[in-house]
Amino acid sequence: MSVIVIDDQVVHYETFGRGRPVLFLHGWLGSWRYWMPTMEFVSKDFRTYSFDFWGFGDSDKTSTAKSISITNFSDQVIRFLDAMGIDKVPLVGHSMGGMVALKTAIRHPNRISRVAAIGAPIVGTSLSGLLKLTDNQYVSRAMARVPVVTKFLFRWFLGNVNDTAYGEILDDSVKPTEESLRRAVGSMMRTDLRPELEQLTIPTLIIHGARDDIVNPNQADIFLQRDMANTQVFVMPESRHFPFLDEPAQFNKVLHAFLKRPVNEARAAAEAA
Repeated sequence: MSVIVIDDQVVHYETFGRGRPVLFLHGWLGSWRYWMPTMEFVSKDFRTYSFDFWGFGDSDKTSTAKSISITNFSDQVIRFLDAMGIDKVPLVGHSMGGMVALKTAIRHPNRISRVAAIGAPIVGTSLSGLLKLTDNQYVSRAMARVPVVTKFLFRWFLGNVNDTAYGEILDDSVKPTEESLRRAVGSMMRTDLRPELEQLTIPTLIIHGARDDIVNPNQADIFLQRDMANTQVFVMPESRHFPFLDEPAQFNKVLHAFLKRPVNEARAAAEAA
């Protein structure tokens, strides 16, 4: 386990492979751990990184109340890059991490070379009603104090995925605090990226599972309805909220091609999509 200190708070991260860097961001209730199979695949050609957001996984959970928001997580991404000596990087984010990835790409286009958002809410109202319930302090408190409830919920989110570390992924789902759970969902619910999307000028890949019951798949339509030449939208018909675990072979092929494609070709592919 590797750690660095950012703003006097410990941040846990993992890395695989050699080459140009790629940074993976996890979603709510998650940690770097569920990205591991994808990171190992991509690490054939890249140096892959993933860290745990403040309040999640094995990162610091003390004095984090003000740190738990989409904007502050975006700041954490940049601070992580600074700490690791990485000037510019592709971002790959899932769910909450996808929202953070898009926010970071919009705010810091000089630091993000391309961005892939998987199952990401663009508008906070797209979250399922079950997820929105955790914005209530009594619900988030119950989840934090009764880990079996959280594990049951995350097991339902994951579905029948084929991952040898399934138990480890579930174990990490019970590490967030009550504050982390509630504030993260609250920040997502109150975020609407639509007014900022026109500022997204780098190559962008949007992936959604057509059967996603956590984030409404209609979030992909937001991009399809816009004339965004750099953006490619890919809907995976058999996937729910975790396409990289539901259909890993197809997902890895699409993501790897996106990361490997030169910028000019990425723009041409997006225009043809």
